[in-house]
Amino acid sequence: MTAFLIFSFLTGAVLGQRFRVLVLLPLTFIMVLAAIPVGLLVDLTVLESLKGLAFAAIALQGGYLFGSGARFGLAAARATRIFGRPVKVTR
Repeated sequence: MTAFLIFSFLTGAVLGQRFRVLVLLPLTFIMVLAAIPVGLLVDLTVLESLKGLAFAAIALQGGYLFGSGARFGLAAARATRIFGRPVKVTR
């Protein structure tokens, strides 16, 4: 379960670097569809499977938030490098 949460967080971070927030809806829906057969294969109860799905969805969204923040942080660092000093207009 921990490995799946880490994978979900890292997937969200990668998606946060490149996509808008609406990409999380189809991905969460795919996770719901995948959680049902995986829960049956691993011999989990429905409640345990749904709990794991909820944690994975939260980790996905947290990773997206982290990746999006990293993208804007890198863009801000790049902008200060390009526009490092203010230009003096008067002498």
